[in-house]
Amino acid sequence: MDQTRWYYAENNERRGPVAEQEAALLVRDGIIGPNTLVWSEGMSDWAPADTAMPHLFAGTAGATAAPGQPPHAGTTAQASFPPGDQGPLPSHPTDFVSSVKTVLSKYATFTGRARRPEYWWYVLFYFVGGLVTGFLDGLLFGAAADFSPLNTIFTLALIIPSIAVTARRLHDIGRSGWWQLIWFIPLVGWIVMIYWTTRRGDELSNRYGPA
Repeated sequence: MDQTRWYYAENNERRGPVAEQEAALLVRDGIIGPNTLVWSEGMSDWAPADTAMPHLFAGTAGATAAPGQPPHAGTTAQASFPPGDQGPLPSHPTDFVSSVKTVLSKYATFTGRARRPEYWWYVLFYFVGGLVTGFLDGLLFGAAADFSPLNTIFTLALIIPSIAVTARRLHDIGRSGWWQLIWFIPLVGWIVMIYWTTRRGDELSNRYGPA
């Protein structure tokens, strides 16, 4: 039995996986058309269905829409599906430990994308770490002392990964990482940044990489 599993684009969203037999039914019903972008394990990139699975179109009547007829949702309309979005969604950290590890492992990585859990778990880590190091400074050097070495070291050590993960979080919603400069605009900039970083990321590939 053929175990091939296909993903396909519909209304600019990824669907699937579907088995070969199900894919044949989708072709028959016109949901997957000749120009629908599809992908399966082993393919290097998405490709038009009539190229990737020509055997399913053999003998299919009316595969191409008649002149003047609007294309079916499964045909030309799918050509806008980002070609770099290969296969199932890559895994993203969703818990505290893996999110912090991911951010620190991408210490100075300003490319790619970061989902909401990765970003906000790291923000929690940064906040709690600041409180702990501040408390230890007060305990060791006196609450009234201006000398806060532990907190200063902690903050300086995390400046770069903090900027990097914020850039990747903005990439996830299709915005340039340079937008984080609006942090320097009191109140308004903070509100905008909090709104952007809490937004759900793009479900498909954007110019900053796959979802």
